[in-house]
Amino acid sequence: GIQLAACNLTLGAPTVDYMRMNLITMPHGPQADGSMKAGSLEILSTAETDRIDLQSVLSPDRSLESLDAEQVNDSSEIRFPLHDLDVVIMNAPFTDNRKRSRKFSAESVKYMQRHELDIRDRLQKLDPAAGSVITTNSISTFFSPLADLLLRNDRGVLAKVIPATACTSVSGIDERRFLAERFHVERIVTTHDPKRINFSENTSIHECLLICRRYPSGDRPATEFVSLRRMPGNADEAVEAAEAITAGDPGNWGNVCRWPADRVQSGDWTPVQWYEGSLAEVALQLESSALLEPAGLRFEIGPAGQRIQDAYKVCDGEESGAIPGFHSVSGKLRRTLLGEPDVWYRPRSAKRSLAEQYSAQRGRLLVTMRLNIVSGRLTGLWTSEASFGWWVPVRVSDNTTAKALAAWWNSTPVRLMLLNRRAQTLTYPTWQLAHLREIRIPKPDNPAWDSLKVAFDQVCRTELLPMRKAEECEARKIIDDAAALVLGIDPDVLAIWRRRLATEPTITNVRESHVDGRNTEIRNFKLG
Repeated sequence: GIQLAACNLTLGAPTVDYMRMNLITMPHGPQADGSMKAGSLEILSTAETDRIDLQSVLSPDRSLESLDAEQVNDSSEIRFPLHDLDVVIMNAPFTDNRKRSRKFSAESVKYMQRHELDIRDRLQKLDPAAGSVITTNSISTFFSPLADLLLRNDRGVLAKVIPATACTSVSGIDERRFLAERFHVERIVTTHDPKRINFSENTSIHECLLICRRYPSGDRPATEFVSLRRMPGNADEAVEAAEAITAGDPGNWGNVCRWPADRVQSGDWTPVQWYEGSLAEVALQLESSALLEPAGLRFEIGPAGQRIQDAYKVCDGEESGAIPGFHSVSGKLRRTLLGEPDVWYRPRSAKRSLAEQYSAQRGRLLVTMRLNIVSGRLTGLWTSEASFGWWVPVRVSDNTTAKALAAWWNSTPVRLMLLNRRAQTLTYPTWQLAHLREIRIPKPDNPAWDSLKVAFDQVCRTELLPMRKAEECEARKIIDDAAALVLGIDPDVLAIWRRRLATEPTITNVRESHVDGRNTEIRNFKLG
């Protein structure tokens, strides 16, 4: 890696001596003297000392002479300070800790992780806000406090590649708030090009380029969320795209959504998930509507699918004590609001007590906690016999209400609320129970409950098409007409949301065509 970096940096300066460049590998893992080193994370240790140069955190057996790099035709000293840098550029590793450092023994990994947590604990004593960002799940959480330590307080700039879901996950909210407090989150560039969803090599997840800048005291401007419809294919295109984005109008390169600073500072970075960023505004208004309330306020939701798998095992339906379950979310199997079980369960012998507890929590209304949004059709269903599985039960005692909610859960407003909180991946997201409980449903006095029940009766045996084909799906239109009555808006407004949602690249798996005027079209509505 160092050799490749040296080659790239010296393409225009052939007189530079590779052996005297400021390119340094940080010691990582078990050392010859029995100690552990945490690579770049060792720099965080300098927060509690007066050490201000990288030399102070390298292995003691390295020759310090080779670290003061200089060009062969320039004798001025070149150093690598650990404070007051102008710019830090990162592609921080975000591999799950369970998969990291597998080249070392289990014992070494344990000591390495303990050493990393010691660094975290020392940092937390000096800077509690910085220390609180670091979690035990991913090494990437160390790198935001690291950048904060390295950069100048007056004008430092951070550019960092991160997973798109780091901008939306519950686990990442402390890091988002930390960055928004210490910096102005100037711009987040996300690729919505299905053919190239990442900035890094050798990864298959959606990624963003996060750009933060130190900002003087006072009100901060809005953050620009830039959605690329197409990733640049070469250096010239990259420069062209960058210049268009910097000028404030990506043009044919994509869309831009300006998100208020107070929302960014609260940790709400949801526009990152959408090519049309203003869909996040629609979801936010739905979540704050006085006409709706969180589902978890009225109904018990759970247990989660993994709990069921822990307490039960799949069995033959003829076995004594077998109970029906819902496992698959496949669009080939789940086509209508009337659901039929696809597996049978029996309690694991060592978990009978827990299985009995979960059995009592079965429900006729089931909602999904994972979905392939390109091919999946249903986000909720009703079944004649109370059940559970990877589909999560919502315990609604009144059958009429359960059917009405099954229709509502498949409406465009609920799809927007679900997709505005995606975790793990943008195209096959999962949702935690905490978020499912926050999905808004009509309040008990909403006059449109009967309309939702009528919509269920009309479409419950009709095949729902995948969201990308929403304009062809008569069942979705019937459900959305009832949902419009719930929200007190013109059905044409909801049809606009449905149409825009159906053309999102993460739903169509097709590159977005550039059409002007969509932001205005989506924003012109008022709930109730």
